[in-house]
Amino acid sequence: MTATSGRGPRWMAPLADRDIRWLALARFAAILGASALPTALTFSVLSIEGVSPSALGIVVASAVVGQVACLLPGGVLADRMSRRLLMIVAELVVGAVSLLSATLVISGHASVVSLAVLAAIGGGAGGFFYPAFTGFVPQVAQPEALQSVNALLRLSVNIGRILGTAVGGLMVAVVGPGAAIGTAGIAALIAGAFVALVRPRFVVARQGVSHPFSDFREGWKAFTARKWVVAVVVAGTLSNIGASAAMGVLGPLQSVAALNGAGSWAVITSALAVGTVVGAVIAGRVRPRRPLVLAMLALGLFSLPMFALARPMSLTVIVIAALIAGISLDLFSVLWDTALQQNVPNDSLSRVSAFDWLGSFALSPIALAVAGPLVDIYGISTVLYLAAACAATPPLALLVPAVRRLRAWA
Repeated sequence: MTATSGRGPRWMAPLADRDIRWLALARFAAILGASALPTALTFSVLSIEGVSPSALGIVVASAVVGQVACLLPGGVLADRMSRRLLMIVAELVVGAVSLLSATLVISGHASVVSLAVLAAIGGGAGGFFYPAFTGFVPQVAQPEALQSVNALLRLSVNIGRILGTAVGGLMVAVVGPGAAIGTAGIAALIAGAFVALVRPRFVVARQGVSHPFSDFREGWKAFTARKWVVAVVVAGTLSNIGASAAMGVLGPLQSVAALNGAGSWAVITSALAVGTVVGAVIAGRVRPRRPLVLAMLALGLFSLPMFALARPMSLTVIVIAALIAGISLDLFSVLWDTALQQNVPNDSLSRVSAFDWLGSFALSPIALAVAGPLVDIYGISTVLYLAAACAATPPLALLVPAVRRLRAWA
């Protein structure tokens, strides 16, 4: 039984801290808006007269390219300046870009080029945001409460993602994609305002004036010097390749070919989403002595729905597998974020985390691009098994002694 403190479980105690509450609300607002964007952007592009479906791929790819291109510079910048200020500016840029996109769509002046350029700018802002955010959390949270804070932040993100996806679809259907994009922009501006209300508890001791390229080299050294970080990032990158292909292309294709189409896929993804909420709660409660052992074993379980789809098994089995996958994903995320924040010096944390974020995002577009052609050659089931095999690789990181031996802080 989990110990309680006052009015709730002990792992939720950090919510008594006003700064943690503002940070959680900021993430909720940002993800609420961001999760409404994909549906709204899809129908905005498809509503442009004379465009082909491939135009949608151009806009989506532009956002990813912008994000990937800015991750490493974002890590360097976040270790050189105020992370809170960088996060605020990033949210304001996302808000402004979304509002401008909404104006173009509503007025009928949107084009594939304009939406792609704006998507790239918004994606770039995200590239600056995420390394800063990873380094900012331990500046706000008490060291002993860091895992609980990460769990609460993941919980707010997951709830925001579920609600945002639903609200985005509803708004597109009722008031149109332009209004949905505008609402997402307002949510980003609100998120930036919430971040501005967060007061860092700890100040990072930074060195004097230095050259950005020197800072980048130091960040690379800090990353490669920690074998446990390199091993987990490599394993996570392989897992992301399989997961991106399965969730973005292969899963929907198999749902149409062997299940009941879009309805079945909606049930599967809903189970995954519910699992992430449960996983965040579990991650707030558990305290493993060797966190990366549990984290890597958990991440390997994300392959379960892919193996179930490849066969394919019954929808009930696939849904249960997706629920377990969602739980495992957030259990990994909280334990991994906490391990990074506790064991990497804060003055280089954003640069080190930038390489982690790069592994999460960089190869996903390639996986999405090659999944379809591979299906044409080898068939859906074969390619799904291949994707599942990639997603099942994280436990192999435990072959590296430094991964197994890393201990949680007392």
